[in-house]
Amino acid sequence: MKVDALLYIEDGLADADLSVAGEFVPDTLRKALLALGVFSGVHVTAPASYSGSLVGTPCFNVRSDRDDVAFWKRLFSETEADHIALMYADSPFLDPEIIKDMLDVHLRYLAEFTYSENLPRGYSCELIARELVKSLPESDGTMLPLSEVVRSNINQFDVELYYRDPDIREKRLSFRSGDRRERRIMENIISITGKKPSYAEIGQIINENPQALHVGPSYLEIELTGRCDLDCVFCFRKKLSSEHGDMEACLFERLIEGLAFFALPYSLCYGGSGEPLMHGSFYELTSRVLREPLLKNLVIETNGLLAGENFASFVRSADDERLRVIVNLNAIDPSTYAALHGTDHFERVHRNLLALREALPGKENLYVQILKINETEPFLDRYYDAWEKSGVPIILQKQNTYLGMIEDRRYSDLSPLDRIPCWHLQRDCYVLSDGRIAFCRQDVDGASALGTLANETLQALWEKSRESFVRDYKGGLASRPDCRSCDEWYTFNL
Repeated sequence: MKVDALLYIEDGLADADLSVAGEFVPDTLRKALLALGVFSGVHVTAPASYSGSLVGTPCFNVRSDRDDVAFWKRLFSETEADHIALMYADSPFLDPEIIKDMLDVHLRYLAEFTYSENLPRGYSCELIARELVKSLPESDGTMLPLSEVVRSNINQFDVELYYRDPDIREKRLSFRSGDRRERRIMENIISITGKKPSYAEIGQIINENPQALHVGPSYLEIELTGRCDLDCVFCFRKKLSSEHGDMEACLFERLIEGLAFFALPYSLCYGGSGEPLMHGSFYELTSRVLREPLLKNLVIETNGLLAGENFASFVRSADDERLRVIVNLNAIDPSTYAALHGTDHFERVHRNLLALREALPGKENLYVQILKINETEPFLDRYYDAWEKSGVPIILQKQNTYLGMIEDRRYSDLSPLDRIPCWHLQRDCYVLSDGRIAFCRQDVDGASALGTLANETLQALWEKSRESFVRDYKGGLASRPDCRSCDEWYTFNL
């Protein structure tokens, strides 16, 4: 029986993405896998765009397509293998003993496909049998990766699901160096421990050294302005101690320049207490941030009143897949709109939404959002039916009471029973319109702000937040703001 290993280089990766702490990951993986004594050979596959040091080396092949059925049929034909273990070439923490154990399970139970759901990406593999690939038609027209084909038709194949303790899925880590943020985290762990830890060790190492995770802001909510023309019953703006004005362009620029220091991808969201489209320099500021190569997504949360032809024309001309527009519409008709938003602009917002559907570049660039509260529950089914017919995806949003600042209107509480460390303190940053960096999104008035961009760098302010994050991770919940009263710790953003 011939069993081979395949190191898969994903599209867009270069040798820099395959190097961690001075080590070229594919070379290390090849040696470790051959040392197990279970693989006849280790192959490497890369797209034609890859031009790194592996080109021309033994067992290297250039692929012209994704890892779909046609790709696997060719690979099994060329290697003459009976089984192939698929691993990603940017997996520096890959645990050879887990691979060996997975292969043992795969062969012992005569599986056609073996994979794990609880192991994080970068620590395990997928095992594919020749018989599985032979049984599939040449092409079903979808060109889906083989693993997606199997998982979506799992009862048609002999599949083994591999489980290994500990289960650290709540940490939401992937251990793939192709992601700059994950690479930074792994380099921090290596720096702290002096080694690449096995899977049995990684959970405890992170729990003892959570500072390794705090590498830079990933999701930033920016309050461009505190002004708004609506008077929604669920809004916290009326409860603020003072009015929030417009963010100055120099503060916005200081924020964007500060993000460049971390050299990590990030997502921005225009949110806070006001309507971002009311900012006098909205289009100039938005055009500015769309020029940033590190920007992954720009989410614009709007009430839709000003999202008319000017806005539609802007997003149409920007033609940027990174733009995401979320229109908050908590109504099904004019009467429910007036009751929840303080005045009736239902037809106007509805018309703007439908026009945006045509202006934005893709199906995942426009959403309509509704709060899951007592007032919307009676018409929620009709709301879903209406927007599904319109082809606009729906976001059902949990109400945030901001630590009891506003009335709790929820008709159900889905908070988990067991608390885990706060995802927002690890990766999020909430920027008030005057440039202050709040403790978190619950600190909407900045009472516990870390400082201000007016006289400190984003790097310095982020480093200030690390102590609070580490304390929370180890169970020491802050009292100001009162983290013990918060039920947002389990929610997460992009």
